[in-house]
Amino acid sequence: MLAASNIHKSFGGHPILKGIDFTLDEGKVLVIIGPSGSGKTTLLRSLNLLEIPEKGTLQIGDRTVDFEQPVSQSAIRGIRQKSAMVFQSYNLFPHRTVLENVIEGPVFVQKVPKEKAAADARQILGKVGLSAHLDKYPHQLSGGQQQRVGIARAVALRPKLLLFDEPTSALDPELVADVLKVMKDLAQEGWTMVIVTHELKFASEVADEVLFMDDGVILERGGPESIFRHPRHERVRQFLSRILKQV
Repeated sequence: MLAASNIHKSFGGHPILKGIDFTLDEGKVLVIIGPSGSGKTTLLRSLNLLEIPEKGTLQIGDRTVDFEQPVSQSAIRGIRQKSAMVFQSYNLFPHRTVLENVIEGPVFVQKVPKEKAAADARQILGKVGLSAHLDKYPHQLSGGQQQRVGIARAVALRPKLLLFDEPTSALDPELVADVLKVMKDLAQEGWTMVIVTHELKFASEVADEVLFMDDGVILERGGPESIFRHPRHERVRQFLSRILKQV
């Protein structure tokens, strides 16, 4: 369903991604871990073409982009029709209510009738525990509630692929659990997801496969049992030891 092959990305001549290769089957969850600056967010943004790699190919469903060729706006739209991203910062429209934020994409991008989009949005917001907040504005919500709106907004687009960029990193610790529960529920429903996170316990519970990135490459990959309990690479062992000591 998702295939990234030999992905390279640089900024100002400095290589950030140095030949990334992986695949992900439909309905599976891939978690990406690693130290800050390892290229995790750049990789995630490249999967949604918020960043355009200089080399490699990306396939999501029946859409393929070859970065050796000029990437057209229609190619970018095609990939983004297949995927949706949840950011570290909530990126909600401050002047729109919760319901209006969630129906924005389906109505104005996908041309879904407003009544149907609103009905779907109410159902999705109910699943993430926000039925009582439909008419509130983002500033009236907690950080955890705003992030759940962000997740609902992504789900409302009915993408083939959900991308999460450290979705709990900006939250107070007591708000993290609510957001992680929503993500676990999505995994159990069979959504295909790529998640960048430092929440290792959560990662071990939801991941079908874990990638460890360092310095722009995939240093180790495997199931959560393999990565978290029996890592082969010393760099992975060092990272996990430091993270777990902070918990």
